Amino acid sequence: MAAIRPIWASPLPHLFIRAIPSLSVFQSSTSSRLLQYLPRSFALSSKTIAPGAIVLGLPSILSGLWESILRAVPKKKTSHMKKRHRQMAGKALKDVKNMTNCPGCGQPKRAHLLCPTCVSEVKQRWREEEKPAISA
Repeated sequence: MAAIRPIWASPLPHLFIRAIPSLSVFQSSTSSRLLQYLPRSFALSSKTIAPGAIVLGLPSILSGLWESILRAVPKKKTSHMKKRHRQMAGKALKDVKNMTNCPGCGQPKRAHLLCPTCVSEVKQRWREEEKPAISA
């Protein structure tokens, strides 16, 4: 099994910094003054971050991601019906907390509302009373 060694242990990162002028940001006079105020461990790690990315082949990873991003676009316009379904969905029902028992029949009912069982019984009685009057 190969031993894992840190990026700064190899001579390649320092070659990349010197070979590519755009990566020599860390060696400019202003950045060296800024690095004086940073902790020593951060200064060392900041010099090795950019070359490590090049060693890992970051451009090849980005090209694969870019291609998948370009393909992940909608093919057709979303219809009005689908938009409405999305807007109306997700509204969950709230729990009914104000339940009481009906004093007439004892069935559970919502507070401050008529009992549906008693109302249906009263309606049925009214219909029965109207039937003989209409037929006579």
